[in-house]
Amino acid sequence: MKIPRLLYRFRPLNEELINREMRALKESYLYAPPFSAMNDPMEAFYETGGPADHILDALLTTTGKSTVEMYRMLSEMIEQFALVSFAGTYEDLPMWAYYGSNFAGMCLAFESSQLEIGDFQNEHLRSVTYARKALPALTIAEVANKEAVIARITRKRSEWAHEKEWRFITGEVGPKHYLDDALQRVYLGPRVNPKHAKRICEVLQRRPVEILQGKVQGFDLIFESIQKPCNVEQCERTGAGNFNPVDHEYGRPELEAFLKVPYQELLEECQRLSRHPNLEQIAEFDIASSPKNALYLWVTYKLRSGKEIYHKRYYDQRLKLMPSPA
Repeated sequence: MKIPRLLYRFRPLNEELINREMRALKESYLYAPPFSAMNDPMEAFYETGGPADHILDALLTTTGKSTVEMYRMLSEMIEQFALVSFAGTYEDLPMWAYYGSNFAGMCLAFESSQLEIGDFQNEHLRSVTYARKALPALTIAEVANKEAVIARITRKRSEWAHEKEWRFITGEVGPKHYLDDALQRVYLGPRVNPKHAKRICEVLQRRPVEILQGKVQGFDLIFESIQKPCNVEQCERTGAGNFNPVDHEYGRPELEAFLKVPYQELLEECQRLSRHPNLEQIAEFDIASSPKNALYLWVTYKLRSGKEIYHKRYYDQRLKLMPSPA
């Protein structure tokens, strides 16, 4: 399934949780809890001991091992998994009710491609499938098949299908930091506490994030902008934005021969990227060996945790951004 351009995450807001949510916004992270913390008791449901396992048990008897021991190891592994869930829309009213503090919370809208550059880099983003029945029990032969395991921990009962859920499955519980512009919009519920709304606006005042306030009109929930995104040149920075064209002059002749646009346009693209609030430096650009007829830019982003993330951007000969090779 194609990953949607925007992913949405509903968050509660009340006096008990406001400081937690403000800290996450200020430091640009999402918290990944363990599966055991999910509100659905059938979350990550799986069974073990497929019908063919008794044959393997007989074969393992002479070794002193059993499928029970192997499944125990599997359970311990899955217990280490954590996830961050997203919805496919901000307009689902039941989700505002039970995930958004009964319309007093907020919904965060993320650019999925940008979200994958930070701490979610190399993690698994999967869509949830919905069905009336769970998948059959895992067999030992399937335990080593990552896709077979993931299929079971990304499956929910069909009553939840309206959520259109996507989830990052990570190998570690804790905060997952993202680039500042991965967060595109914050939708505030129509019942949001004005004090909470004010704090959110203050925290995001120098971020490239739009804030919208919801209001009810008849049976419709509509949103109006109350704070525009900050202009990128005025955004609070975490990266140094280092780029000096002189440092890259050695490769200019080859790149000029490769490009079907003026070399100056490449420099302008680098200058544009250097204004990104998280960009630390543009380390290198050159012609890629794969894919063909492409050039790459090695860039370093600095997250609000202080961690540096390395990312390769690919462009065609006319400097159109290309998907990264798998």
